[in-house]
Amino acid sequence: MGDEPLNNVTKIDRSSFQQDQPPRLDKREAMSQIRAAKSAHMRWRAYAQALVSGVEVSDEKIPVKHTNCVFGQWYHGQGKIMLGHLDSYEGIYTPHEMLHAIYERIYNTLHGEAEVKTGGLARLCRGKAARKEKQYELAREYMGELIGVSETLLKALEMLEQEVREYDEP
Repeated sequence: MGDEPLNNVTKIDRSSFQQDQPPRLDKREAMSQIRAAKSAHMRWRAYAQALVSGVEVSDEKIPVKHTNCVFGQWYHGQGKIMLGHLDSYEGIYTPHEMLHAIYERIYNTLHGEAEVKTGGLARLCRGKAARKEKQYELAREYMGELIGVSETLLKALEMLEQEVREYDEP
């Protein structure tokens, strides 16, 4: 599966929708979607890491806004429909939003929208190479934060998987 949306893999028994009851949960399908969403997140993170390593990556591969990435589209779309009634589902929102806030700092740093403070010789020379190196240095610091939050997101997804495994139909 590439970077295509995950919403074409949903099988929900909509006949069970009632105002006070969650939908019937196809555990196999739910686990499949969660795993695909994890993979989408890991691809997004790998693209962000590549960018910070100096590899040119198109903006489409690593959207800044948390609702525009493949994972976010699944989370706010089919994931919410299928799993939004589960307690652990909400625990995914904050780390995912934080990831994109950190990535926005990385993006702005590398694309010149953030002021990077240079010291000593770099300030005197104002050389393009020195400024670029400072930008990458700062971006790598932010990437450390991003990886930590990514691990939190992956743990939240593991909790969701566990809840799906233990879920008993109402």
